[in-house]
Amino acid sequence: MGRLLLLVLLLLLAPAWGQDLAAQEKRVQDLEAQAARARALEEEAAKRIQALNRELAQISQRLKNLLGEKAALEKEIARLEAERRRLKQETARLEEEVRQTEARIAKLEKDLEALRERLQALMVSLHRERAGRYLPLLRAESFTDLAVRARWVGYISRQDTALVKTLQATLKALREEKARLELLVQSLTAKEAELAETQQALEAKRRGLEAVLAELRREEAGKKALLRDALEERAQLQSRLAELQKRLLEERQRLKALQEEAERRRREEEARRAAQASVVVPPPPLPATVGRLAFPVPGGRIAVPYGKEGPFQVIAAPAPGSPVQAAADGYVAGVLYLPNLGYTVMLVHTEELATVYTNLQAPLVQEGDRVRQGQVIGYLGGGLLIQPNELEFRVALRTGDTTRFVDPSAYY
Repeated sequence: MGRLLLLVLLLLLAPAWGQDLAAQEKRVQDLEAQAARARALEEEAAKRIQALNRELAQISQRLKNLLGEKAALEKEIARLEAERRRLKQETARLEEEVRQTEARIAKLEKDLEALRERLQALMVSLHRERAGRYLPLLRAESFTDLAVRARWVGYISRQDTALVKTLQATLKALREEKARLELLVQSLTAKEAELAETQQALEAKRRGLEAVLAELRREEAGKKALLRDALEERAQLQSRLAELQKRLLEERQRLKALQEEAERRRREEEARRAAQASVVVPPPPLPATVGRLAFPVPGGRIAVPYGKEGPFQVIAAPAPGSPVQAAADGYVAGVLYLPNLGYTVMLVHTEELATVYTNLQAPLVQEGDRVRQGQVIGYLGGGLLIQPNELEFRVALRTGDTTRFVDPSAYY
């Protein structure tokens, strides 16, 4: 019986190839979905990086243009400043000339006033003593002396008159020069004020440009920080994608191996079925002590006949979690748990007959327990890859040294 149990369990594991294949396909699909998501995220990160690079290039060009404009403004401001200094120096020079002219005018006016006073005193003296004008002549000692004295008196009179006229002409010319210089000073002052106003406007424009430049530099720093983050994120995504692609390649290789194995088994199964179809072999009878088998799922039906998916029947229960009963009297020879298949319970009824129940929740019986036909041994729904309302039911018969699964329908 130990050999029968071992053989049955080994045969039971054979259908797990198909379930392992489905599980492997699901793992490959999951990895492909993860890789697709990582690839999409990496593409989004690449687009963000491209957009940030374009924005940074635009900001850099704007900075370059503004710096050029600022340099031109500063050059113009420097030129205006130099022009203002030149105008101030010219104005100071003209103002000094005005002061010197004013001093000369004051001196001439003073000299002219003194000359006028002297002439006025002379006129008063002549008015009082008309004869006194000729007194120098009367004192002449000779005719020659008289002639010299007469010419001298006349010369003094003519010389004073000419000096007054010269002083007046010079004074007029100096006043006109002063007026001209004052007009030049006013013109230069107005021009310097105009240049100062223009310079202030340019200074204000430069301050505006500096504010815009500072804002652009802050924006550029922010964009660079975002770019660094995007590059780091993309590097992480690329690393994750490379890891997923490596795992995906490994899982695809495993899947290919499972598919090849499944294909090989399918061909072997088809060959076996073809051989069985060519030779009609009636199912062996059950031991006389067993009788007919009870249907393992009360109220259920055969959903997949024996041999279509493997050496077992798939029985559909009325609802998930339905009870499963022993097909005949016997004892529990083994309990096996596989996550994909749930619990499997094998009942041995005779030396030649055993039944196997797969996709149970935690069974109600333990190895070595005696069971009666119709006794509930567990409930459906323990496997991950089998529907919770389905039971995989096997019947194993031993003939001589050979144990094989047979179609359970022949024994209900």
